[in-house]
Amino acid sequence: MNKKVLLQVLFIFFCFFIVENVSADTCTTTELNTLKQLAYNINFSYELHDDTYNENHTYYFDILATNFSDQFYMVDMDGQQFNYMEGLEEEGLRNLRVVNEGIRYRIEIYASNATNCSGTQIMTKEINLPYYNDYSQREECVGIEDFDLCQPYYDGYIESEEYFLEQVEKYKNGEIAPDTEKEEEGIFDQIINFVSSNLLIVIPVLIVLVLIIVIIIIRVIKARKRTKIKI
Repeated sequence: MNKKVLLQVLFIFFCFFIVENVSADTCTTTELNTLKQLAYNINFSYELHDDTYNENHTYYFDILATNFSDQFYMVDMDGQQFNYMEGLEEEGLRNLRVVNEGIRYRIEIYASNATNCSGTQIMTKEINLPYYNDYSQREECVGIEDFDLCQPYYDGYIESEEYFLEQVEKYKNGEIAPDTEKEEEGIFDQIINFVSSNLLIVIPVLIVLVLIIVIIIIRVIKARKRTKIKI
């Protein structure tokens, strides 16, 4: 690849990483890219808020954030804003709020006043909260925790206690085989969640890669034509 093609590739790469919504004249592309990298390292997780047996089958999760610094503030899907405050983080962990089970919780990450890009949206991330299976706490599940209906985050539907007890009995008697597809589906879901949560990074990178491939193909075609002409 000669210098001309290399300059074209670098120019395209540079253009796609410019963020248009810049709130300060001093906010540079370099700083924005640095903030993107830092925001990418902000991770969100969840913990069951209370696993006490609930006859109403309603549970909540604590939303936790790690690597959250004073360079950012966050706004969730309900419009609630979370600012960095010294002392709130414990071992790098910040408890944001309690959220109902079974929803897709979205969090937008913005640059704070501690940067030159204050108010610029840097990234959006999402967390898929499961439904908690309180049947997993039943004594019938002791020793068969790998059985689907005994797993805390079983995503199927247990129609009744009678159905649960019947399926447990069948599993213990070997009438129901272990599910080997669930782990593969879980990995596939993780990949989808990663891509959907980091579109601001994934899309520009894919576009740049496609353009690089197109440029290389064009160069190869032109080189072949020149070779034929010389012959």
